[in-house]
Amino acid sequence: MENLFLYLHPFLTAFVSSLLFMFVLIAFSKKYNLFDKNGGRRKHIGKISRLGGLGIIAAFWLAIFLSGSLVFDDLKIGLILCSVLIFIFGFWDDVKELSWKKQITFQVFIALVMICFGLGVDYIANPFGGREFRLDAFFFLDYSVIGSIFVIFWIVGFMNVVNWLDGMDGLAGGVGAIAAFTLFFLSISDLVNQPPLAIMAISLVGALLGFLVFNFHPAKIFMGSSGALFLGFVLSVLAIFSGGKIATVFLVMGFPIFDALWVMLKRHRAGKSLFLGDRKHFCYYLLDEKKWTVKHIVLLIYLLCAIFGLSALALHGVYKFVALLILFGVVLILGRYDIIKVRNDKDDEL
Repeated sequence: MENLFLYLHPFLTAFVSSLLFMFVLIAFSKKYNLFDKNGGRRKHIGKISRLGGLGIIAAFWLAIFLSGSLVFDDLKIGLILCSVLIFIFGFWDDVKELSWKKQITFQVFIALVMICFGLGVDYIANPFGGREFRLDAFFFLDYSVIGSIFVIFWIVGFMNVVNWLDGMDGLAGGVGAIAAFTLFFLSISDLVNQPPLAIMAISLVGALLGFLVFNFHPAKIFMGSSGALFLGFVLSVLAIFSGGKIATVFLVMGFPIFDALWVMLKRHRAGKSLFLGDRKHFCYYLLDEKKWTVKHIVLLIYLLCAIFGLSALALHGVYKFVALLILFGVVLILGRYDIIKVRNDKDDEL
């Protein structure tokens, strides 16, 4: 019972406070006319606030501060500091819509701050057994160069994947909740057994579920840049906190990751910027070409992420690697007609 309360308390705190924050943010957006712009890849009906991320961050803070069970070491202090910076920068971007160059610069800065607070990856486990792949080499000022570069790419990559994923009602929030829930179960397992990590993960789940009450189609509020950047940041950092269980988080988020890589490849082949938003993602293909409903698309991607999330918890070693290959195959199959259409469109333009 004591263990149940340890996790139920932060979950309920985050969930209830997130609900309340969403009410306030929707009213605040109406008063000051802070709504999401309609155009480009964004197609929605009515005026919708894009400040939901502020409520997610605030609910997460409240839950972990009131849990009474967390000891705030350097890494957790770094996480809180970076989330404050994301809160400020995200609000600025949600209001002004900054360029992708400024966003990437900020994301790299956030990763560097976490490295300064001690975040690092010493090695990556070999899925085939045997010696692991060491990253703690070529030190500069007591920081591993290779390990630090990996952390930068990991954090920046995750922040962008979630940001691109946030293009359909309920999609980023739901997938993020599945990933955080997977991290929670991983944290309370005998393999990891890290209650502090479990508290942070379940707090994130509660904050996201409270947000989803208002964000699931038809949405009344979006998470905006503040929420997408924060969600990608926290998931990437918690994956490293959990004893370097990077493959687990990569697997549960594998579909949006591979989809993002697929879209970047198509942008590169079309001679366009890799970081400018468009409607080339798989979810838009189902919506625009196959005429699926938003709810059906979102539930399909939930299902895929949940299946591979369960696989991440159940499988180990080489079997987890095989699951990643299967997931990559699924993305190739689902994206096959999309890439054919892109090629035809390009031929038509020529």
